[in-house]
Amino acid sequence: MRTALVVHAHPDDEVFATGAATSVLSEQGWNVVLRVATAGMHGASDHLSASCELLGIADWDWLGAPDQWIDDGGRNSSRTLAAAQRYDVVAAVEAAVDKLQPELVLTVGSDGLTGHPDHIAISQAVQRIQCRALGARLRAQDVRAGEQLVQQLAPGEHVGSGHVKGCDVPLQEIGGASEERRRQALDAYYDGLGSKPLAELITTHRASSDGLLLRAVFDATGWQQDRFEELTASSAAPSSR
Repeated sequence: MRTALVVHAHPDDEVFATGAATSVLSEQGWNVVLRVATAGMHGASDHLSASCELLGIADWDWLGAPDQWIDDGGRNSSRTLAAAQRYDVVAAVEAAVDKLQPELVLTVGSDGLTGHPDHIAISQAVQRIQCRALGARLRAQDVRAGEQLVQQLAPGEHVGSGHVKGCDVPLQEIGGASEERRRQALDAYYDGLGSKPLAELITTHRASSDGLLLRAVFDATGWQQDRFEELTASSAAPSSR
């Protein structure tokens, strides 16, 4: 059985960045496993287990030692991935690769998908390994479409953090996933963020939230696919629907 290793900084990244791809690969017979570096802002292991079950991820564990790194909500702690010695993060990814022997590694793209420093640190570490890797990216046109949806509901409000920009380069697509399951996986973390109408969410979530922006991007362009850049030179992408 082919193994795909998914590597992320925080719980919920597996939904926003790679949720469609893991579902598709699992349906195609891949053994999909997740390694996550931090427990996120609120200690989300129960939510993570529910999300993995919905997204076709067979099991998850910590990248590195438990509590080795933390998500400090942007307060610049010395224990974040962004502040860590790069060789420590690379060593943790290499250890997971050596143990699992994956045919493919999925993570976020070189821009961290949302520009989050922890995401970028994970992407940079994955780029150092000797294994084929794909990094999730957004198209700039899709980000603009999501921004327009939010602006229509919250005119005059600043949309997103300003760090979600997308790109204009060709990307590989893995598509054909269940929209319902990805919505449910997002709900496992945030009540209604996957399932409630965007017009309702705008009353309870800040327009400047990147989570809300990503939800709007999915609404504007589809929940069933993820797009990737090649992080390491290798052969063609796995088949997609």
